Amino acid sequence: MENQATYEVKKNMEEITLPSGAVAQIKEKFKGKHIRKAQLAADGDSSKLMFSIISQLVRIDGKDVVMEDLDEMHGGDVMALMAHFGTEKYRDWE
Repeated sequence: MENQATYEVKKNMEEITLPSGAVAQIKEKFKGKHIRKAQLAADGDSSKLMFSIISQLVRIDGKDVVMEDLDEMHGGDVMALMAHFGTEKYRDWE
């Protein structure tokens, strides 16, 4: 299906090809510390929680991103990243 994210692991770093063609790299494994930092950054605004998690863990086309960068990104790319961190695979204990 067109415009869907594809996933690949290269050299211990997971890569996601986003619908726009941009490549997102997951910099490190998603951990509780990222959730805690996201809660602090969100400062009670739940709409910022996922953006904070993404900005901590993702590099896009080789560049780190901040929450404000996500505001200007292609909506399909943002949704693909949000879906990635909301998937069942993060319920595993690996």
